[in-house]
Amino acid sequence: MKQFDWQIVVDREPKGYVEINDGKMCIHGPLKDISIDEMDFVKIELRWAAIVKLGEFGIPAGEWEAFDVTLFQFMNLVVPFVIEDTPEKGERVRWGVGSLIYFDEVEDNVDPTKIEGLKV
Repeated sequence: MKQFDWQIVVDREPKGYVEINDGKMCIHGPLKDISIDEMDFVKIELRWAAIVKLGEFGIPAGEWEAFDVTLFQFMNLVVPFVIEDTPEKGERVRWGVGSLIYFDEVEDNVDPTKIEGLKV
């Protein structure tokens, strides 16, 4: 069931990694913090971020590169999301084309030590 109030997500204090996917690019990194500010913006902050271009069928087309933007925000109550369970990594939030936040600390599929220029 689609939900709109991101306070539900904030209250559960997710600890996993984040993927922000618009169908052309994917930004990836471990979640540092998620909050809703006094202006009702959802703020998702990553510990570090990497980006990759996506090719056909949303498959990465190239290597992950360091990305200097680690804060993403949008208005609360505007971006619909679902909370779903996955057999491998537990519950996650899914929104947009294929953007994800995992609630639990799970095994990451992007190794930060192999991303050129990334400062962890």
